[in-house]
Amino acid sequence: MARRSTRLAATGLALGATVSLLGAAGSAGASAQAVNTTVQARSNIREAATTNSRLVGTTQFQSTAYVRCYKRGQYVKVGNYGTDVWYFGNVFDDDATPAHAYLNVWMWGGNVNVGADPSPEVSPC
Repeated sequence: MARRSTRLAATGLALGATVSLLGAAGSAGASAQAVNTTVQARSNIREAATTNSRLVGTTQFQSTAYVRCYKRGQYVKVGNYGTDVWYFGNVFDDDATPAHAYLNVWMWGGNVNVGADPSPEVSPC
């Protein structure tokens, strides 16, 4: 009986250590992969990281965005700011009538409120 308890205890410790390591790796990766932010009002939402791609929609108000990653695409300059960074994710224009969700879309970096392009908190796609 003592051998069986010792074996079960050792198995439990090994399993617990493995789960802990997997959980730590998963949470570290998750924090670097997605950022909750906003997109400016009247921002064009696109199918690809270029202004030549299909226009999926235009936000009516400042909208919630869930940014998963970024890539370098077409360089766009508006006013004094220009960047080739485009963010991929979901945009929720909740205050629009009717409210609208744009899923798996591209947003030009100049319209995404992350502070710097590319944001150090967002991973490359």
